[in-house]
Amino acid sequence: MADLPVHITEFNSSYRPDNPIHDTAFHAAYLAPVLAAGGDLADSFSYWTFCDVFEEAGVPTSLFHGGFGLLTHRQIKKPTYHLYAFMARMGEEILARGPDHLVTRDDSGRVTALAWAPVDVTGGPPVDGHTVRLSIPVGSPSGRAFLLRSSVSEEKGNAWRAWCEMGRPASPRPRQLDALREAAEPVRSHRCLPVEGGRVGLDITLDRHEVTLLEITPVVDETPPWGDGWDDGRLLGLNALASDGEAAP
Repeated sequence: MADLPVHITEFNSSYRPDNPIHDTAFHAAYLAPVLAAGGDLADSFSYWTFCDVFEEAGVPTSLFHGGFGLLTHRQIKKPTYHLYAFMARMGEEILARGPDHLVTRDDSGRVTALAWAPVDVTGGPPVDGHTVRLSIPVGSPSGRAFLLRSSVSEEKGNAWRAWCEMGRPASPRPRQLDALREAAEPVRSHRCLPVEGGRVGLDITLDRHEVTLLEITPVVDETPPWGDGWDDGRLLGLNALASDGEAAP
């Protein structure tokens, strides 16, 4: 049977549909290396399940109850949902892979890097401040690249944490659901990076159980000439900074 394809049709970190770990950021960080390397071991592997609508253990008694799903039964996104969403935005060409990162490139030249904080499955203290150092090839005629970072962690994009802070309402009211949906979204940041020798150097510091997606694209500068009236230095509160981060003339 050595030459037959291997398809894992149901996998998760636990076989129980009421294991609280399924709702947490720990779960996303734990599964990140599984998704990054699982294709080496199986032709396909399907996460079990997409949402918490699951009947085998009876009707859930609370919104968050440790269900298998990437979504709660009121469509609240869990951190592991975003792990899959991050992976879906990555390219087909693998540039690098390590114990805490995966770097890819797509046909447009956009480079993406997924990085995750290590987790201790034996119950040891969580790692906070883990650093991932990357040197990423980027072709940019302008010598600059745009970085968009999206993150989930214990503090970011974590609806379970927000639900706990609310007092763990079993059936959240509409305003509570709205707040949970907002809390479930990844935290995003952006900046301009220099490209030196065709590469961008990055030192990424990760929070506890953080999973982060870095999307790096070359900058094509289309700023109009200053003589055409485009002068950022005239905008109040910008401290006379031009669009490229240098002092405006």
